[in-house]
Amino acid sequence: MPAELSFAEWVCLTLIGQKVSHGWALGSLLAPDGEIGRIWTLSRPLTYRAVDGLVDKGVVRREGQAAGRGRERVVLAATPAGRRRARRWLDVPVEHLRDVRTELLVKLALRRRAGLDPAPLLLAQRDHFAPVVDALLASRPGDDLVQLWRRESARAVRRFLDQALQPAGAGDAPRPELRLSARNQLRATVSEVHHGDVMATVKMGLAEAQGLAAAITREAAADLDLAAGDPVVVIVKATEVIVAKVASTEG
Repeated sequence: MPAELSFAEWVCLTLIGQKVSHGWALGSLLAPDGEIGRIWTLSRPLTYRAVDGLVDKGVVRREGQAAGRGRERVVLAATPAGRRRARRWLDVPVEHLRDVRTELLVKLALRRRAGLDPAPLLLAQRDHFAPVVDALLASRPGDDLVQLWRRESARAVRRFLDQALQPAGAGDAPRPELRLSARNQLRATVSEVHHGDVMATVKMGLAEAQGLAAAITREAAADLDLAAGDPVVVIVKATEVIVAKVASTEG
């Protein structure tokens, strides 16, 4: 069984597989002002330690000395097995929402360096997170600040993935201001959201403890980014109930 790699080793292995051939160049890319370091930083001593670990695990080899002196000028090359492992790693979604800020962004940057399309990873990541995000958005906000933080973080991650999948410039156009002919419009607050395979049930609270529920498509609930605690407008047209998300007025 291949030895497991740390995150630092995965990043260094992938860069070496992309022809970053000595330690000094690796350290520059991973420095705070470097291409990868602006996302996730690794000091030079830890970079050299990661390279030593990769050599010990047989996925990187040293191939002599480049011009100059010192260990930073030793030529590095990924083995065929190391290149295959790095390529597979770039296709694997991150496990937790908290890993998006570092691991997922680093993977996307490394894919860009390799000329790989980011869409397969983004789609796989969105599918991986979908059950977790749905569960968090269906929870009641209550007074638990940790739960509130997790829910809002999940919403932010979903918006990021959706926008990252849009073609360049597609999100630049302003949303049109809508005027509706329906006169039965009630302001309410979402109390619960239950996501099914196709449909979502949105429960809302009206004034004086009155309640109302609407069945809308799961896709519509995701587009509206609905979660418990959101202010909405309930629009009643004949026998149908339509939900409109209220834009935030916070600056």
